[in-house]
Amino acid sequence: MIRKFFILFLTLSSLTFADYTLKDGKLVEREPLATQSVQEHYSALIQHYEKQDWRQLEKEAQIVIKNFPSTPFARDAAYFIGAAYFHLEDYEMANHHLTNYLTHQATPKYFEEAIRYKFQIAEKFRFGARKHLMGFKSLPRWAPAGTEAIEIYDEVISALPHDDLAAQSLYGKAGVYAKNEDYRAAIESYRTVIRRFPKHPLAIESYISVGEVYLKQSRLEYPDPDLVDLAELNLKKFRTSFPGEEKIAIAHQNYVQMQELYVGSFFETARFYERTNKWGAAKIYYMKIVKSYPDSYLAKKSQERLDIVIAKIAKIEAKKPKK
Repeated sequence: MIRKFFILFLTLSSLTFADYTLKDGKLVEREPLATQSVQEHYSALIQHYEKQDWRQLEKEAQIVIKNFPSTPFARDAAYFIGAAYFHLEDYEMANHHLTNYLTHQATPKYFEEAIRYKFQIAEKFRFGARKHLMGFKSLPRWAPAGTEAIEIYDEVISALPHDDLAAQSLYGKAGVYAKNEDYRAAIESYRTVIRRFPKHPLAIESYISVGEVYLKQSRLEYPDPDLVDLAELNLKKFRTSFPGEEKIAIAHQNYVQMQELYVGSFFETARFYERTNKWGAAKIYYMKIVKSYPDSYLAKKSQERLDIVIAKIAKIEAKKPKK
């Protein structure tokens, strides 16, 4: 632990003195100085962008933004610096500048490009990219960013509601919810993909993912028979919407796995009632397995136990005195 804080201290120290200076007794970020006209700096910015020299692009954009804030060049520079930070893998800073670019103009020139960058940032966050500690650029990128991913996905959906990116954002958003074990929100987001983009390839993936969420719930939570019914309904809708789709087999296998989980739970319950001589209750559970899950691996064994239980109940009834 001490070693980790020591490394953090060294990291902060080196970054702070490089990027900040004292002004009026306060620590402020160093201002990049302009050495040419705004047109010349902007021209250099464009050249760096075309060459994909992202580090120099970031520096040139900073100069334009800090020294010529009221010019149209500064407004466009906000987009370019966002692009630079994205390619430098500082996704939090990229999102910050792209948001500034989109919110401070009525008709931004690079609107769709900025939205696409935002979608890619959300994807990076979904798959594990981190943000700066406490939001400071000079601090390491160690903090998880799942919440930010969801917020960015929502921005993309709002900006391009009928675009393919909206379908991808809804699907990505559901993935974040599922990873965070917010199963209700995940299923709702997957269902929104299916409802709004019924013939999109991601509708197929959403049907499968809904079944996977139900299966995950079944493994982690107390067995709820309603989940099996919901999974079965999801599978039926999948078959109706995409008849002949090969991936239905994947959804069916997930459903079968769910059945086996519940059958195992019911079978153990029935066996408990057998051991405690509660034959009527044991009969109910064995009958449920045989009737509701005839294709399960325990169905045959349950039928065998059911026959034994029924015979036992018959013997008990036969021994009762007749009225």
